[in-house]
Amino acid sequence: MLAGDSSGSAAQALRALYSAPEHALELTAVSSVTTLIPTLIVVDPEIILLDLAVCYPHLKETFRRVRRAAPHVPLIVLADETQKEDAKLTLDEGALDYVLREYMNGATLSRVLRSALERNTVEGLADLLRDPVTGLYTREGMLTLGSNTMDIARRSRGSMALFCVLVQNFHALREAEGHTAADHALQDVTAALTACFRRSDILARIGEAHFAALAVDSTVEGAAIVRQRLERRLDAVAKQRDSYVPLRLVTNGGMWTCSDERMTFAEFLDIVEAGLRVDEALTQVRA
Repeated sequence: MLAGDSSGSAAQALRALYSAPEHALELTAVSSVTTLIPTLIVVDPEIILLDLAVCYPHLKETFRRVRRAAPHVPLIVLADETQKEDAKLTLDEGALDYVLREYMNGATLSRVLRSALERNTVEGLADLLRDPVTGLYTREGMLTLGSNTMDIARRSRGSMALFCVLVQNFHALREAEGHTAADHALQDVTAALTACFRRSDILARIGEAHFAALAVDSTVEGAAIVRQRLERRLDAVAKQRDSYVPLRLVTNGGMWTCSDERMTFAEFLDIVEAGLRVDEALTQVRA
């Protein structure tokens, strides 16, 4: 589905990319967000291409309305060069990617749309792998989505950051206060992770007391900022809990870039997790 595109350049590029008879393009075009939202119920699109021009003057509010109307549909933003900074902001609000109209061509659209369709398909499968306590992906879900995301990043010459969190004294907490209190502690950690990461990032409970967060398209500088924010939020969770057993949390992080051509996502996850075990051992020695 295409919303906006008053110049018609995006529709023309899409039709050229998916020309008959090799491809069958079912393109539904609307001119405004007011028309888009009710049409979503009828059409149920695989991808939404949203022209940023139709979101003004209330950009963030309008974009969020579209996301709420179709939260599970990959959304790609179309923008002019002058709107680039606004387009970047939509990534934090859940957009999968953005395309600048001045650089829009068949190769660019093909890459972005392929990534969206692949992510949509894999996420649908991974949704079957959800942890019932936290609502996050399981380890299998993280491995499935993480491997797919790494493949996409490798093709686009991208990078990503992975963070792992361990509740060190989870067993002691559960023995002292019961399963319900232990589940609440896991849910508190989940809330902290959700607040730190973008909706386009991937969060999982990968073990009984282990969590992982994959920050897609992250830089080294951005990863450092995210880790600081994460550690502050986790520290606040530990201090705010009304419990006889204080929550002990450790974190570790790692960066992957496309130069690591032979590394698999499972290996990347193992490396970052291993750092948690080192931190845990050091904590036990100090204690």
